[in-house]
Amino acid sequence: MTIISGYFDELEFWDSCYFSKPIIKNTQLIIPSRNIGLYEGHPLNNTDQLTILQSGKLIFSGIQRSERVIGEYLGEPNSGKGFKPSYTIVDGPFRQTDEPTTKFFIEGILEEPLSYVTWEIESVSFHLEV
Repeated sequence: MTIISGYFDELEFWDSCYFSKPIIKNTQLIIPSRNIGLYEGHPLNNTDQLTILQSGKLIFSGIQRSERVIGEYLGEPNSGKGFKPSYTIVDGPFRQTDEPTTKFFIEGILEEPLSYVTWEIESVSFHLEV
């Protein structure tokens, strides 16, 4: 197992990354993911172009807030049929901390329900586990 702390800005999610159901454990939000884009400069990317990490876990520790907007697909994601009306899921409540926090934004494809998701997460730290 490899753990990379930080380097969030060197990750790409957008329309190629798939997120499994999030797991909340104590003060951690764990999002199993696949097809994570790694920009040049990320420690796991030794090239000068975007590479794809097949699978990993996005782990946010000291979680303070997790809010995602879900737009369920009508059919398959690439069918062009559009979306059902969107809705918001707010996780928590979480134990508040006095430690400094960072807001993280991810977007991609949620596997269950099959949907496009935009996600705002506020936590003390982030790391990628592969």
